[in-house]
Amino acid sequence: MIHYVLLKFAPGTDLDAAEARVRKTYDELAEALPYLNDPEVYRSCIERDSNADIMAKVRLDDESCLQPYLTHPLHLAMAQHFKDMLIGRTSFDHQ
Repeated sequence: MIHYVLLKFAPGTDLDAAEARVRKTYDELAEALPYLNDPEVYRSCIERDSNADIMAKVRLDDESCLQPYLTHPLHLAMAQHFKDMLIGRTSFDHQ
């Protein structure tokens, strides 16, 4: 299963720092979780109101891995860190 998350940050957010935090967290998650594979993090090259700023993509072994990944302490810490910086978050999953 492929899981995507798209993050839109509030104006004035340090996107370099946000991108570095997302990359670091997903690298750590890939080390900690044997079912989380191939993390990729992208930053939008166009600044538009309708664009997300950062997109992360991971491959999970199957649907049963989604909830443990979402509730893992590393993921929760990242979400907590960004909670006041985000103005939008969207996820998308497919086989």
